[in-house]
Amino acid sequence: MTTLEASKTIALLEKKLQRALAGKAHAEDLLESRARSLYKANEELCEALEALKKQEVQLIQQEKMASLGQLSAGVAHELNTPTGYAKSNIETLKMYLITLLAYQDDLEKMVPNEQAMLALKSSYDVAIIQDDIPDLMDESLCGLNKIASIVTELRNYTHIDNEEMVPEDLNLVLDQAINLAQSSFKHHATLNTQLGKLPKLVCSGNKLCQVFLNLLINAGQAIEKLGRIDISSSFDERHIYVTIADDGMGISAQNLRNIFDPFFTTKPVGKGTGLGLSISYKIIQQHKGKIAVESTEGKGTRFTISLPFKPEFA
Repeated sequence: MTTLEASKTIALLEKKLQRALAGKAHAEDLLESRARSLYKANEELCEALEALKKQEVQLIQQEKMASLGQLSAGVAHELNTPTGYAKSNIETLKMYLITLLAYQDDLEKMVPNEQAMLALKSSYDVAIIQDDIPDLMDESLCGLNKIASIVTELRNYTHIDNEEMVPEDLNLVLDQAINLAQSSFKHHATLNTQLGKLPKLVCSGNKLCQVFLNLLINAGQAIEKLGRIDISSSFDERHIYVTIADDGMGISAQNLRNIFDPFFTTKPVGKGTGLGLSISYKIIQQHKGKIAVESTEGKGTRFTISLPFKPEFA
């Protein structure tokens, strides 16, 4: 190869190398640009996910408040009843105490005479008052404790931050839901409970209470006149089961396919948000569980929830 040919070959190789380096720089620029785009897209997705999580919390809280709105009349009645008899008993106690003080004043004025004292005691019905006071006090305390219990359950249920996953006795969560919901159906539905002894379940008791409350409210609304609602709990080696059934109007096969869809409802306007069962379904999924439904029009509906538990908490 001559010197001229060698020079041409070297020049050609240099051009190819320059083109290759330019291509590499261009590729690196493209990769960097794409990396920046992906990073920005990832940031936007993270922000959107965070916004969706906030919206989900808001929707759950709105559904809680909607359920509470449906229960408000019954809850007011439940609070009014124990308040009424506690107030009545305290008023009676006040009269009793006035009578006893008057009796004591008159007693002190009397000459010590057994017959006269017995007659005086009888005229003031002291024996009856003495027997009645403990019962009145017990009943009043029972009423006030009932009010405190209802207020505590309402506060726990509506508290947005009460979502900690801890070992819970699911029967106690069911009791809380029953206490909150029963006022909405107790005049037209009989409640039957068969709660078996359960192992502890690591869960958010507040969220599961919302699920049970939704199902109980729906069961009560499905019963038009007189009916019954059955609640049972049991477990096997791997799962805890909760069943809530009613003998109400039932759900058509067409609607049954959509009942867990967001905003789907068969209730009249103003009677439901269409979010209760959708949120309940998601809460059960968050607990790695399943919720199944069986229904026959005119005969009733049965929801069965299965939740896996860890044997160490049994």
